[in-house]
Amino acid sequence: MLKDKVVTFVRTKGILNSIILLLAMAFLVHACAPDDKPIELNPNGGPSFVDIENDGYVVQLNAVPVKPPLVGTWRIYIGENGYFEDIHDPNTKFYGEPGESYTLGWEVGNGDDYKASSITVSFKPLNPVIIAPEADVDTLKNNVSAYLKAEEPKFGATGLWEIINGNNGRIENSQNFKAEFIGKEKTSYKLRWTLSYGSKAVYKEIDFITDVLHAYAGPDQLDIKNQKEVVDKYFTLEAYLPAGSTAEWEVIKNASLATVYTKNNPNSLIKGIADSLYTLKWKVVLDEYESVDSVNVRFRGKWGMWKDNRDNQTYRFTAINGLEWMSENYNYVAEPGNGSWYYGHAYRGVIEDGYPLETNEDRKKYGRLYSHDTAVNFAPEGWRLPTSEEVYNLIVSQGGTLYAKDKLTTGGKTGFDLGYPGYLEFSSGSDPAYRNVFRGQDKTAQYWTNDYNAFNDGAIAIATSVNSESVDLVVLFASYYALPVRYVRAIQD
Repeated sequence: MLKDKVVTFVRTKGILNSIILLLAMAFLVHACAPDDKPIELNPNGGPSFVDIENDGYVVQLNAVPVKPPLVGTWRIYIGENGYFEDIHDPNTKFYGEPGESYTLGWEVGNGDDYKASSITVSFKPLNPVIIAPEADVDTLKNNVSAYLKAEEPKFGATGLWEIINGNNGRIENSQNFKAEFIGKEKTSYKLRWTLSYGSKAVYKEIDFITDVLHAYAGPDQLDIKNQKEVVDKYFTLEAYLPAGSTAEWEVIKNASLATVYTKNNPNSLIKGIADSLYTLKWKVVLDEYESVDSVNVRFRGKWGMWKDNRDNQTYRFTAINGLEWMSENYNYVAEPGNGSWYYGHAYRGVIEDGYPLETNEDRKKYGRLYSHDTAVNFAPEGWRLPTSEEVYNLIVSQGGTLYAKDKLTTGGKTGFDLGYPGYLEFSSGSDPAYRNVFRGQDKTAQYWTNDYNAFNDGAIAIATSVNSESVDLVVLFASYYALPVRYVRAIQD
């Protein structure tokens, strides 16, 4: 028994030693053998970003992440003044500058081994744009100053206005895209608008010559329409306030009837009443310079007012029976001495009634006397002589010939205000020498209509007189008379 146990022990021990030996040999073989699968370096930096423009000039990168033991690292290969928030974050934010193009590398390493994938990131350059004054303006007409305006800086950029050339000028609010330039009269200047971001600065320039200071009170407003039933009328004034200047409104005609609410505001509100003409002075002061302009303002009531741009004379008009009729005699100098005359002024002319018109006031009151042909051909744009039918309908609308006179003559409720300017009769048979006779001043009203018959030289006119109880239509030989004129037009919106 003992022998058998010894033999079993020896056999068992031998088997264990063999197993241990085999395991040791396997370990040595494995430790000395090369890797079955070496770790691959396969960097992917993700997409490029081209012509980016945003606040901060930043992009979020999108590289493919790596797993340990590999390490990913962002680097800048080409480009200046850029940086990463975290160089090891595949999705880090990258900050650059406008106008710069960057080549970035996403490097993946394992010890001393690494590979890189590159992408491009570029940002749009700064683009300064000057809006006012416009680039093609070479003279600041009527001004020694200018409101400057550029496109507003964006995406974190800053702007600056500077005077590059020119003496004794200045810029107020120079760091704002809206600034004010103030210079001296008749002087050349060069101005620069610069956009800056980081290390980048880009500019645009404009050149101009200053003029002399001229105030501008705005266009005349002679027919301002408010609601008829409202007593107080309002209008917003339209003056211009030059850059860097101060100014003030002053009512110089009918001041007691008008209120300017903000005297230093070029667009102040003015309050007035209908059918009163207001003249306002706009006085501008800029450093040592001073200038004054005026504007006329009038609110429509019974009358509107229209200006003839040919000579800048104004005429009241009133709306009756669906048309607008001039309420003053026309006074445009058309074919003087041949087609129109002032009362008392004609070749071989004699005055039977009244006196010759010498002053501007009298000439404006009575107007000129026109041949029928001149009255037709020299009507202002948009106006014409009324037809006899329109005159007849006007008379009928006011009660007929026996009742219309008081309503249509001066002081009547219609505002038509026919006066008695008289007329001119050529080669008058009442004169022994057949001279041209002026008659009827302050006694007779005769006005041309459009109706004319060339066959018998007959023309139809409106007629009344101081002593007449009616207003009628009459037929005259057109070649023998020069009469005053009242033009008519369609009602304007």
